[in-house]
Amino acid sequence: MTRPWTPDRTNEDGSRTISSKRACNGCGALLGDVSKLETTLAIAGQPLPDVRKECPACAPTAPEPACRPVRTVDGAPACLDQSEDCGHDIALDAEYCVKVTEHTICLTHSDIANDGAITRPEPWPCQRAKAVSRG
Repeated sequence: MTRPWTPDRTNEDGSRTISSKRACNGCGALLGDVSKLETTLAIAGQPLPDVRKECPACAPTAPEPACRPVRTVDGAPACLDQSEDCGHDIALDAEYCVKVTEHTICLTHSDIANDGAITRPEPWPCQRAKAVSRG
């Protein structure tokens, strides 16, 4: 995976716009722009995925990243946002309506777009590698 590299720029008013960069977990080399998923994880206080396999220097000796479970929810936007447009009952002892489903997937091996959309979930427990839960 090649990450985009957005250069810093100076705006007309003299202010600067910068783009956060992701560093290799092993050597600290900058690899490119931080993805939206990584930003979301960081804001939520979650550990970032291991990206040593993306690093030209570390990739040859980097171990496969550990499988990480993550809880996801699926449903109509109104149901997920708990808006009045939902129109469904809230399940007993639940945060969402009865039409929202919760799943655990392997974050490491699922395909997740930069906008956070899960395009291919890998079920948990993960069958692609020996599942090791971290954190």
